[in-house]
Amino acid sequence: MTKIQIDEINFKHFKGFDDFSLTLNGNNAVVSGRNGAGKSTLADGFQWLLFGKNLLGAKLNPKPLDSNNKEKLGLNPTIEAQLIIDGDSVSLVRVQEEKWSTKRGELEATRSSDTTKYFVDGVPAKEKEWKAFIESLGGEQLLQILSNSAFFMGLNWSKRREILMDMSGVTDETILANNPKLQELQTALGDHSIDELKKILAGQKKEIKQQIDGIPARIQENTDTIKSIQDRIGDVITLEIELENHHSALEKAENKLATLKNGDASLDAQQELARLKLQLAEEQRKFLSSEHLATQSLQADADELDRQLREARQSVNDLTYQINSLERLIADKVKYRQQMLAEYKSIKEQTFDEHAKTCPTCNQELPQDQVADLITNFDLEKSRKLEANIAVVKERKVTKDDMQADDYKLTNLTETKFMKEQEIERLVGKVDSIYQELNYEKGRLGKFEDSKQYKKISDQIKTVETKIVNAQDDSAELVSEAQQEVSRLRGLVADVQASIQELKMIDQLNDRINALRQKDQELKAQNQDVERKLWLIDEFTRVKVSSIEESINDKFQLVKWKLFDVQKNGAISETCEATYNGIEYNSGLNNGSRINCDLDIVNTLSKQFGVYMPVFVDNAESVNELVAIDSQMIELRVTKDNQLVVEDEK
Repeated sequence: MTKIQIDEINFKHFKGFDDFSLTLNGNNAVVSGRNGAGKSTLADGFQWLLFGKNLLGAKLNPKPLDSNNKEKLGLNPTIEAQLIIDGDSVSLVRVQEEKWSTKRGELEATRSSDTTKYFVDGVPAKEKEWKAFIESLGGEQLLQILSNSAFFMGLNWSKRREILMDMSGVTDETILANNPKLQELQTALGDHSIDELKKILAGQKKEIKQQIDGIPARIQENTDTIKSIQDRIGDVITLEIELENHHSALEKAENKLATLKNGDASLDAQQELARLKLQLAEEQRKFLSSEHLATQSLQADADELDRQLREARQSVNDLTYQINSLERLIADKVKYRQQMLAEYKSIKEQTFDEHAKTCPTCNQELPQDQVADLITNFDLEKSRKLEANIAVVKERKVTKDDMQADDYKLTNLTETKFMKEQEIERLVGKVDSIYQELNYEKGRLGKFEDSKQYKKISDQIKTVETKIVNAQDDSAELVSEAQQEVSRLRGLVADVQASIQELKMIDQLNDRINALRQKDQELKAQNQDVERKLWLIDEFTRVKVSSIEESINDKFQLVKWKLFDVQKNGAISETCEATYNGIEYNSGLNNGSRINCDLDIVNTLSKQFGVYMPVFVDNAESVNELVAIDSQMIELRVTKDNQLVVEDEK
């Protein structure tokens, strides 16, 4: 543990102080005086001594100013402090010295950048050594937080949250180990973190849903194909009866043809021609049937990917519109916020007109009580304007938190758009691939007229037709008629046989439908498993949220922290808002309560980190009773005293 107290601190040529000593002997104290008497300068001086900054953590120029608001030259701001660190007396000195030099060939010296000198217990120290000494006490940020009661709540909410989360001691491992309901989740994690597993499951869920959504259409397609075949061809029993009748008629026609053949030289050729034409028709039917089976599934997949690609591109267009709208809104907010900040700064820099102390009629100074009232009214009006400025900023939602929320939303939209664009690239690749395969299948099969079978049989048919034409016989016409009848009947037989063969495709289609239904059941089971794991992650998050907030809030006396927000959709977002009696620190809490909350925060963080710093409490007069803390406390109170009054509480 490190406990630091102020024994005595001296100010020389520092801002409004020519020479001032604050002696505390390590005790608490109340420093009072009118506005402008130098109360805040005391706190700034302690911060400048340690860090070279003011109470707000901004770089500070400590040089005294003249009546024209220009630096008084020849004076070196100096802060010398006698501190008590863990019971030992330590002297710290910081001096800002002017640096003048005369360039060759010039008579007058010119001023360059001031230099800073450091001393620890009278020994000169380099800046690096000084910073190392500050780091040994706890580090600049921690010491700023613990020495300025309002500093912590002035930090960005995410930084406050980071500090608080480090205090909780709650880890994912302890939550998983201590909650039996989450054992399944611990097994599912493997080497992944909770966030990584959640992203993996979300991706799996999306992929599974896409597959499930595509199955009904594919089942319907096969069902429609079966119905089309059945409507066009009929049933097997009817076809078999029809085939038997055609066989009987064909047998009679062939017998008649055989009787005529003995007197007809062309009969054999005609019979061969009929056979070849039947063979050609059968080959064509086989070709068309194989082409349909090879490409119908690929075409269905290509159509589905085209639909997904259209939807993804529409999503990118929608996201682009949202992003452009939000960017314009952010730009308008930034411009308006800059205007309000400039107005706030202008109001903040306004000072009381000293001429108002003189009566405009008789040019004599007004009574002191009237002057005090004028100053009080001026301060009240200035505070009212500042509060009005802040209220407008909050109302127009251009606070830092609002701007960060807009930036966060813009980032999420941009990331979502990027993911959609990646999805489009992936889908385009799939579409190109499947169309290549589809074109390959169509190209591989080609046209039936270009096939070897067609050319071979066609050549044979031409040869036979030549024989028939050259054959001269009186019975040619009768034989031809008989041959045509045989050919016709054989064609009918072939057509019926082809239809029966096509009906057998229904069994393949039914097998495909059953496989798709089985796949649907498997995917739904996988989806249920993913949904359960996502539910376990949500349950883990709820347990973690409760455990972290409870762990942190147990450490504070007054302040209760809200570290998570539950959205309407059940999602949990990060936040960091201090509350007191249910009222948010930055939304409705009065100044006195905020000061006591600040002190509770300082006291708790001091215990947590084992470092206690002197704490300067500004506007202490607005609090009826300050909360007790374990650190040395210097209250800065506004009174009507023209000079600072220091009261040692011992």
